[in-house]
Amino acid sequence: MLLALTALALAAPPDVDTPLPPGAKVRKDAALIVSIEDYTFLPDVAGATHDGDALSALLGTTRGMDRITRLTNPDRSQLRKGVSEAARSVRGGGMLWVYFAGHGTVDDAGHRLLLTKEAAPDDLSGVLLDDLTASAGTGRAKQVLVILDADFSGVGRGGEPLGLPDAKVAPLATPAAANVSIWAAASGEEPVVGWPSSGHGMFSYLLLGSLRGWADGATGGKANGDVSLEEAQTFVAGKVRQVGGKLWNPTRESRADVMKWSLARGSSLEPGPDKDAWSVLAQEEKARRVKEASDRLASAATGEWLEIAVGTAVSSPAGIARLNGFIAKYELAVVQVDGVDVAVNVPEVADARARLDGFTRDERKAKGKKRPKKGSKKRVAAPAPPPSNTALCDDLVKLEPAAMGGTLSPDQLTCLEVKINQSPKQTDRDKISRVLLANADGKGSASEWMRLAARHLDEIDRSDPDLCFRYALALSREGTIEDADEVLKWADYALENKSQWEGPTFIARVYNLYRLRAETGTRVWIDAEDELLTNRTDDTIGDAEEARGFAKNSAREWLDYATVAGQPSERAYQLCETAAGSPTFCTANAPPPATVQ
Repeated sequence: MLLALTALALAAPPDVDTPLPPGAKVRKDAALIVSIEDYTFLPDVAGATHDGDALSALLGTTRGMDRITRLTNPDRSQLRKGVSEAARSVRGGGMLWVYFAGHGTVDDAGHRLLLTKEAAPDDLSGVLLDDLTASAGTGRAKQVLVILDADFSGVGRGGEPLGLPDAKVAPLATPAAANVSIWAAASGEEPVVGWPSSGHGMFSYLLLGSLRGWADGATGGKANGDVSLEEAQTFVAGKVRQVGGKLWNPTRESRADVMKWSLARGSSLEPGPDKDAWSVLAQEEKARRVKEASDRLASAATGEWLEIAVGTAVSSPAGIARLNGFIAKYELAVVQVDGVDVAVNVPEVADARARLDGFTRDERKAKGKKRPKKGSKKRVAAPAPPPSNTALCDDLVKLEPAAMGGTLSPDQLTCLEVKINQSPKQTDRDKISRVLLANADGKGSASEWMRLAARHLDEIDRSDPDLCFRYALALSREGTIEDADEVLKWADYALENKSQWEGPTFIARVYNLYRLRAETGTRVWIDAEDELLTNRTDDTIGDAEEARGFAKNSAREWLDYATVAGQPSERAYQLCETAAGSPTFCTANAPPPATVQ
């Protein structure tokens, strides 16, 4: 299944809210169910109330409990009181359940803190987990199970930052008390996410499913109508990684006797969704999280651009620097989902480039200079400057800061041009050329950078995939069909040297190069078809067929790579189908999509 970033119509996960038929009464157990969704000074925890209500109902039916205390949005004193009262209400030999859905953090000593309703970034009000478990263990309970659907990473269920102080979250240790077990949604700093289509937190949804019987037999044995703690944790850990992301790691109990604790039993337990249903749910949820992360990045970029656009209405060195900084930040923007980078298109980058180009045209007009005529396959290099004193530019390292700021003097630039023409060593010419390129970049001169990049690639070295890619991208944005061959040429050179990239950079760069080739090929084909309409000859017919073949093949290459790399693929498929005239070419022998673990 391909990931699509269009509007998602996701099927609702199976129901976990409808109560099951009542089971046998368990008269010794008690439960404290706490959910804090509505924080006064922190972002809300979407679905927390729904989580607590569903668990209360399930424990009352499947588990057969009648002593359940429900706390919604308590403050610190109410939570402390609730734990103490719940511990006292357990009868000898029974189990005490303590469930908490809300925000968490760690204090200065590294201890986990469950934040209560009144908590704020500058006032971390709450109850220490150590204190809660100690209080819960003071009663007559034979077993105490503490379940935490709480984030400790500083990021909420929806990916929103909480604004809490940075803190290192250590892995959760096994409780010292033999009768206490802590089951947390996250063992360390990994985020805890919601599942909007279910109306629950993802961990709580899977917890509810496990108690309904979905976990029965999860450890490899046959379903026997009794869900143990080990089975429930095995089931939840596997599904939370499959659906919520492979980097997510809930805690697991390691003590053999504790793993045997019975959480749900009876003839009313139900089987869960089958393997194929989970696979579909996982793919849909990943697509949703990709879109959510992409929308969040795009929204941040839009906000930044609105501020920059107002402050760069008139050309200035500071304004040019801000525009260049925005382009550098968002031109190849990616979001990371499940450890994989996914490219995000930020349309405001084109606006920033257009504004820079406008400044360059205004500068050229003020100086009475004409723009070089487009359409040639190669850029015309500037004539060699007259001899100069090369002592002005002997130390390239000292020139680099000024070059980065675009402030090299005319004499220094002349000196570098003389030196690059006189130097017999290719390595020296490469270093000088990069200083000149940095200076053109620093002062925001797109035309000067293009001229220098063309010279560097044509005459000095073409093995730098970043420079090849950037030059091809810049050519493509100039918008002339005459430059198409050059765009494809330098995109191909970048791909030849793609082994210089690693990890997320490799994925993002290669994805964008295939995209560049496909979009350029489509433009060439459309231009050839336009020419065919006005001048139908054997040559134009052949040109149109050749261009169409390249367009569909390059789009299919982009589509195949996007699918394997787990990147957005809808645009690639559209281009492929348009050029091919049929979806068959674009789906036949397609590689498998990236696997969601």
